[in-house]
Amino acid sequence: MNFLENYNEMTVSERKVLNYILNNKETIPYLKINELADATFVSKTVIINLAQKLGFSGYKELKYHLNSIVKEEKNQYNQELPFVDMLKDSVNKTFSLVSEKVLESCADKILLANNVFIMARGTSKVVGSYLEHLLLSIGIQCIFIKDYNLSETFTSFVKEDDVVIFISLSGNTEKVVETAKQVHLKKAGIINLTSFQSNTLASYSTDNLYVYTHTSDTKKNDKIPRVGFFIIIDLLIHHLSQKKMSQKI
Repeated sequence: MNFLENYNEMTVSERKVLNYILNNKETIPYLKINELADATFVSKTVIINLAQKLGFSGYKELKYHLNSIVKEEKNQYNQELPFVDMLKDSVNKTFSLVSEKVLESCADKILLANNVFIMARGTSKVVGSYLEHLLLSIGIQCIFIKDYNLSETFTSFVKEDDVVIFISLSGNTEKVVETAKQVHLKKAGIINLTSFQSNTLASYSTDNLYVYTHTSDTKKNDKIPRVGFFIIIDLLIHHLSQKKMSQKI
């Protein structure tokens, strides 16, 4: 699709939004219409009108289309990039996604929680074990739900003052998403570790720790490197350790 086809017919405000979208294609799928309006200093109506001039029913459909474009570009890029360079790229881009504000928020929630649960499936269970070990090593009790059959049952024990940490590369693993829904209904704290893309799991929490990965389709390939997850976890543990030390002083 040619986004500039009707550029001459657009208002100044619509052009400003379009330029912002084209320069931030990877982040637009994560922005709500209010957030995009604030970022571009326009009204929601301007964004809706722009989406319709581009041939979409509204902003939601525009976001979906942009997400598809970003995925396609990633796949094409992956085919040309050597594996070692791909890992380096994932590490560097994961660091660029790190939000100190979100890390602080996650650390505060974990320290204030009555119980901390961890849930992961497939290869991401290795990441869950790593997080469990580090949390216990700094004196934070946690429960890692490893058994597939307990992944939904344990939610009956979850209370409002608990925190559940979900680890899912795609953020769309059915069992994990279904469990997140139940935890969300319990009004417990939710922290998500997912890849940087539009995904279902991220919609259940404001505390999303993103990693960069060149592909996240674990149904076709569950050998996708999780190197970004280990980086995020080390950073989170560092924040927790610092906060625990300051509490002792």
